[in-house]
Amino acid sequence: MGTTANRPRIEWLDIARGMGIVLVVAGHAERGLVSANIARAPVWHWFDLGLYTFHMPLFMLLAGLNVTASLQRGRRGFLQSKAWTIAWPYVLWSLVQGTLLVLLSGMTNGKGDWSALSKIGWQPISPFWFLYALMIYMVVVSFVGVRARILVPLALAGMIASHFLDGDAIGHQICYQAVFFVAGALGASRIRALPAHALLLALFAVLWCAAFVLMPHGGATPYLKPAALPAATCGIAFMLVLARIAAGSVMQPLFLRLGRASMTIYVMHILGTAGARIVLTRLHIPQQPLVYWIACTAVGLGVPLLIHEFLSRHGGLAPLGLAPRKRPALRYAPTVIRLA
Repeated sequence: MGTTANRPRIEWLDIARGMGIVLVVAGHAERGLVSANIARAPVWHWFDLGLYTFHMPLFMLLAGLNVTASLQRGRRGFLQSKAWTIAWPYVLWSLVQGTLLVLLSGMTNGKGDWSALSKIGWQPISPFWFLYALMIYMVVVSFVGVRARILVPLALAGMIASHFLDGDAIGHQICYQAVFFVAGALGASRIRALPAHALLLALFAVLWCAAFVLMPHGGATPYLKPAALPAATCGIAFMLVLARIAAGSVMQPLFLRLGRASMTIYVMHILGTAGARIVLTRLHIPQQPLVYWIACTAVGLGVPLLIHEFLSRHGGLAPLGLAPRKRPALRYAPTVIRLA
């Protein structure tokens, strides 16, 4: 998620964001069905566990890629930009979703509570923990820069700390996810040069399967433990190579659109997936988990995408924190004096 202003976009990285946001929406659609006791088969548990080993770490790595270039505008400009594209959408969409959860309490899986809105400064409303953690990382790099001798020890300390934490509270997420953000920031040039080889794709698929089988599966969130790091790494690598291969293929236009709308989809998709599930239930559609999952995922992607394109045409993305603000153009061109 996120946008890059005033720099050429690398299309295959947008494709990776597009593929990643599909996985995010599919994962939350599945979790909604499990919470509603619609998806009960064990296969959904294994799908959830496998998906969560790598799909959010993928976004953390992608978020780190442009940090070095963004820091060139200086600390103040960097923080102002991130406040607008990370902190502002975090606050705005937390309030929007939190309010709707209260108003729709009894229709959704969660129980709305007005007090949750007053706690977003330290207790994010799901799924906005990602933006909360990301803003913390941005503040850190604004002060220390992209220096391996500082960031690597911090990331490793966070990974070690995650071994002793349980659940998916924000502190646990911040500790565990830091290593992926740092990897994106420090390895940006190598990641951008990743080759597109089918054999490499197959290799990472096999390695991910092996890492997933070998990692512990017990506990509430085994995918947020250091033992899940090999599976996360292989899963991320698989998705990056897949996106590289997809560039120039028939899949490119769709995933480019999704990738460039990934922030909009991220902040709105829960409303879409939950809304679709409620409508299907109220219409007494037979509760076939696969049918519900496909429908909820499609709505969670499609409706925010349409809203994104509408807002884009009418200049509504930036005010909602879904695109960077345009820098004001100079009213007068500078006078150039040439000396003969």
